[in-house]
Amino acid sequence: MATQSLVTRGSLAGRPVTPRTRASRLARCVSRSSSPFPIACAPGAQQVTIIAHSPRSLSMPQELGRFMTAMVTPYTPDGEVDIPHARRLAAHLVRSGNDGLVLAGTTGEAPLLTDDEKFRLWEGVKQEVGDSATIVAGSGTNDTRHSVHLTRLAEKAGVDAILAVAPYYLKPPQEGIFRHMRAIAESTSLPVIIYNIPGRSVVNMSLETILRCAEVPNIVGDKEANGDLAHTAALIDAAPGFKIWSGNDNDNFHIWALGGYGAISVTGHIVAGQQRRMLQLLETGQVAEAAAIQRRLCRLTDACFLNGSPSTIRYVLRQLGFAIGEPRLPVVEPDSVMGARIMAEVVKHELDVPVPA
Repeated sequence: MATQSLVTRGSLAGRPVTPRTRASRLARCVSRSSSPFPIACAPGAQQVTIIAHSPRSLSMPQELGRFMTAMVTPYTPDGEVDIPHARRLAAHLVRSGNDGLVLAGTTGEAPLLTDDEKFRLWEGVKQEVGDSATIVAGSGTNDTRHSVHLTRLAEKAGVDAILAVAPYYLKPPQEGIFRHMRAIAESTSLPVIIYNIPGRSVVNMSLETILRCAEVPNIVGDKEANGDLAHTAALIDAAPGFKIWSGNDNDNFHIWALGGYGAISVTGHIVAGQQRRMLQLLETGQVAEAAAIQRRLCRLTDACFLNGSPSTIRYVLRQLGFAIGEPRLPVVEPDSVMGARIMAEVVKHELDVPVPA
């Protein structure tokens, strides 16, 4: 297949956000260099070169990235966290359209990383991208004390914000979820994004619990992945200054149309520019054009989850030539039949990275 490349240029039209009294950092908008950035590839694969553009040259000051990707964690051939490749991948993702990255989240296999590995990942990537993108540390676990410890490590590593997932497996009541989030927020001066994902954590954060969290000064928003658009609409209505990031790529259009702030994506590894274009179209009233992008990307998103996440997106990236290593057990790559099915759909799409021939 011939090399394809799509890089969306231009800035997003920013939406005014209701001011809230928060202890948060303002990330500076920094234009990127115009020189290409080479990504190291797996042996035998064609080198991937990214055309530079300026993902953060937006029309409004940004507190936190609007379109962020939950980045995979690269490993060496012997299964160790590969910080040099993580830095290269992060720089590529910023150049290809992301204005933020989440590190050591679900897609980054957080439960399979040690505390030291997380710290080195957060520190190394932040040193690489500097102020060109928001770096968010996935420091939430189902153990409040451990989450507080990781949050303090993340702040020491120099990250810009925290992502705290709803405590999983233990199925705490809503009061326990709220106290967990409050304890994490009170342990840091960083802005905190809570993460509602009942499909993985088993517990769903109620509207009332999220609104209580929104009153904690440095809890600035919610990554919403419960699939309930009525819930999301009610949340946006009730807390207009509270930022909502879509946590499901197939819901991005709908949540943005409701007034959501942004997205924390998986497919942003390969189509960040197109996702940002969709947001721009929505903000300028070009709804039909934005919807057409979402309809097309839904097929790609479905393909990128056929073997679950993070397994599938890791496989796709490896097939495109990125030297990120195999996942750690119990995550496994798809078999040859499933892999062929996944890539048969992926190669139908224009990607925001060149596809090796």
